[in-house]
Amino acid sequence: MFRALYRDLRHHITTRKPTPIHFNIFNVLQNQNPHLKFISQIHESTHPPSFTVDHLFIKKTVDHLENSRGLPPQTALYAAKKTRLCSTERADSVISLLESCGLTKTQITKLISQHPSLLLYDTEKNLRPKIEFLYGLGFSGPDLLKLIASNSTFLFSSLQNQIIPSFSFIMSYIHTNADILIVFKRCPRIFLFNLEKVLIPNISILQDNGFSDCNISKFFITQPRTLTLNSNRFKEIIETVKEIGFDPSRPMFSKAVCTMAGLSKSSWERKVMVYREFGWSDNEILSGFKKQPNCMKMSEEKIRIALEFFMEKFNWKPSEILLCPTLLVLSSEKRIMPRCAVLKILYSKGMIRKKLNLGTVLKMAERDFLKKFLIKYQEIVPEVMKAHKGGIEFAGFGEAVEVKGLSIKASINHITPVVTAV
Repeated sequence: MFRALYRDLRHHITTRKPTPIHFNIFNVLQNQNPHLKFISQIHESTHPPSFTVDHLFIKKTVDHLENSRGLPPQTALYAAKKTRLCSTERADSVISLLESCGLTKTQITKLISQHPSLLLYDTEKNLRPKIEFLYGLGFSGPDLLKLIASNSTFLFSSLQNQIIPSFSFIMSYIHTNADILIVFKRCPRIFLFNLEKVLIPNISILQDNGFSDCNISKFFITQPRTLTLNSNRFKEIIETVKEIGFDPSRPMFSKAVCTMAGLSKSSWERKVMVYREFGWSDNEILSGFKKQPNCMKMSEEKIRIALEFFMEKFNWKPSEILLCPTLLVLSSEKRIMPRCAVLKILYSKGMIRKKLNLGTVLKMAERDFLKKFLIKYQEIVPEVMKAHKGGIEFAGFGEAVEVKGLSIKASINHITPVVTAV
């Protein structure tokens, strides 16, 4: 019987007008066999009607978000599908609140694209109190916009259980709203880390190593991101930096910790290998790191470019570079080569005759360099401006200006370094 039923149904489904014939036959068969009644019930409650309702509801939501709230079609569709808004009232309230804070359409679109569930939040209970809390701390304008637009996790965190306790703990070491703003700008997510598992243990490690509250305050302000490391990793870095020879009471200690915190062990080893390629011993590498921790913060490519410049163009030895390792972290393209090109022109024209400390000249503030070497000579030697802008390639000082150590002087055979270690 079922085989004959299947054959008849298949025949009628494939005809040009399947719907009327299909239901007529089905009704007849249903009357003949009550066991088939459940089939018609399933057919009547199947997905297409529900899908149609959902589709129309989503479309209505999309139209509202797009036409009334100004969201792009793709963002509106994504948000509507993800949230299944029962009404657009909350979505309107959330978007209006974000607009009142000064967020642009682009920022709001990005925020909702990343977190469409935000449209389900109760603005008065969940969102506005957090924003008013920030206003009370002095956050406003660009600072407030940055917090909301780039650190949306803040909006989803508990004000009473997470945000206020974190601010209170940090404020016990940092006593001004101005400094809190600095901490936030450098590490916006610091207020969202678990106090018991992250910040409190890391502060305890600093205290165990002799850090006073004043030094902890400075660490918070200058290196807040480092304090969010896993406590075991943070303790390991502190011990390593001490073994290298850094004094925890000195500012350079914090810089060294920050540098190592941003490097994996494999990254550290790769950078050490670059120095070794240029003949540096391990003691010389550590000596450079102690004098200028940022020399290990640079990328491997930038380390190589700097070493090639000083060791090949100037024929400097590691011991001479170590007299002023800060030169390694200066931009070769934007600072060192343009300034050297300017000095070469001035020496070749006889504008400079006295011995100069090259390290001092290269580290000089831009306004001071302009005043001393460009503005003073630009009318007499106009090409110095072109050289300073990178229009004249620096290929070395040549015979007219021999470079040795950290000093340059015209028409001499040997110059002894004159810069003391920093």
